Amino acid sequence: MEYRNLSKEEFDAIVTGELAHQAIWFEGELVNIILDYFVGRNKKRLGFERLILKREGIGFQDKIEIIRGMFQLFNNQVLAGRLDNVLKQVEVLGRFRNAFAHGTDIGDNEADKLSLKVSLVSRSGKERVIQVTPESHAKCLVDLDLLLRELGDIREKLFAKRK
Repeated sequence: MEYRNLSKEEFDAIVTGELAHQAIWFEGELVNIILDYFVGRNKKRLGFERLILKREGIGFQDKIEIIRGMFQLFNNQVLAGRLDNVLKQVEVLGRFRNAFAHGTDIGDNEADKLSLKVSLVSRSGKERVIQVTPESHAKCLVDLDLLLRELGDIREKLFAKRK
């Protein structure tokens, strides 16, 4: 997409939407890791997913923490280590998405009309500022695609013998 042809409002909406979309794909992979371990591929899978993992109170970060708690259960600790590194990067996506969903644009519209500078205050009271340009966002999407593929690859390798 040619972001430079957009207005600031359009760019903001596109960035926010694309980050939310990416988060949905990552959350699906997180859910599949949990399901593949505890349920496998059987008729109980959909019920477990609906009643346990899709509950309103179990969010993105909760699923990451569940998987971290599962590390000691995995037979392949090398893959568990790779998964831990990937999850740290996935958490960055979560923070970005949260910044655009809940933060405030504090950017200088005159400096670069398509430079979004979003401020978000964490639960601990610490302010974080995230800046996104068309170029940094395009690179972010490429990086997220590679990260999603790596997460899926790790999941496939962790449970290859179970299928």
